[in-house]
Amino acid sequence: MSEKITGRALVWSNLLSEPLFTLYGFISFILYKDLGASAFLISLVTMLKPVVTILSFYWKPRCLKKNVIWAGFFMRAPFLLCPWIDTPWFLAAAAVNYMFFYRAAIPSWVEILKRNMPQTRDRIFSISSALGYIEGVGLSLAIGGLLDLESGLWKICFFAAALIGLLALWVQSKIPVEDVSIVEKVSLKEKIVRPWRDSWRLMHSRPDFARFQWGFMLCGFGIMLIQPALPIFAVDDLHIGYLEMAVALSIAKGLGFALSSPFWSKWMNKVPIERLASWVFLLVALFPLFLALSLWSGWWLYGAYFLYGIGQGGSHLVWNMSGPIFAGKEDSSRYTGVNVVLAGIRGAVGPSLGGLLAVSFGPVAVLVIGSLFCFYSGLRLYPLRRSKIISPESF
Repeated sequence: MSEKITGRALVWSNLLSEPLFTLYGFISFILYKDLGASAFLISLVTMLKPVVTILSFYWKPRCLKKNVIWAGFFMRAPFLLCPWIDTPWFLAAAAVNYMFFYRAAIPSWVEILKRNMPQTRDRIFSISSALGYIEGVGLSLAIGGLLDLESGLWKICFFAAALIGLLALWVQSKIPVEDVSIVEKVSLKEKIVRPWRDSWRLMHSRPDFARFQWGFMLCGFGIMLIQPALPIFAVDDLHIGYLEMAVALSIAKGLGFALSSPFWSKWMNKVPIERLASWVFLLVALFPLFLALSLWSGWWLYGAYFLYGIGQGGSHLVWNMSGPIFAGKEDSSRYTGVNVVLAGIRGAVGPSLGGLLAVSFGPVAVLVIGSLFCFYSGLRLYPLRRSKIISPESF
């Protein structure tokens, strides 16, 4: 019964959260196209979104379910003010806040799934993600068309999407979880140092996990590098509107994600997670190359996002499920916490460097460099087997 309730909650949480998540993908374009934000602000937002995940490392309420619910409330709350506050800096702050609490909830959410869904976790997680993306296809097209007609409608859209997202908290509150509230008195210094020390010890004691993380680190850095270049490339070089961008993001990327998710879920049970990750990285590496080719034909744009959707379908599954897989019978939140904090570290450097390179050499050069990082990571990780223990320094 617990597994069925949690499975239904997982599906409904994805469906109810998708409207705001879909709008979130338009934020860089809204900032640049409608609010006239500078390349500096876009690079800053792109950098801070992953950097704040490091701070989310310290968001550790005593109960798993309370962590998920409160983080879900705080990440949506600022968007309820969009109809009345529409400055670029407020929208940028709301975007950063969203990512902070979104990441903060992940370790607890994944641990709840690990406890309540030992048999069907991978399959239901993949199915619920695919359903959310299918929903996102229609939403992206509708939102893109509306914003092309009247750009100011994004304020009402964010307000409505945040309200719908709050319904997911009611669904999650029904999940049965055996939480043990532990009150531990530690110094401020210990609170700051302990997560980093524990993560270092975990990486040091598990070379297989460490090497997997370095692979994700390099590919993730490549993707972070190209993020500031994407809105500049789309607006200044391709001259596309919201609807064309929505078609790429929803139909192309969304269908790639939805169609590939069942296959990624099936392969996860058949091949080592490192090999599966290498396939993901190699597919993702083609995205910026195909995107650069869209200068000659718009079809390359849709092909690029379709491939990216396929790669992201695998990345989403591998990244979220790697904690429970490597943890085995241990508490998976430690492993997922390392995922989160390393995502923040690469985000501290990648976007700012990508923004600087885009201004200095143009967005196409940044796309090529980002692709090379992803290719290298995929090729280096591919020969691995879970049975082999190799020092992470060899990466």
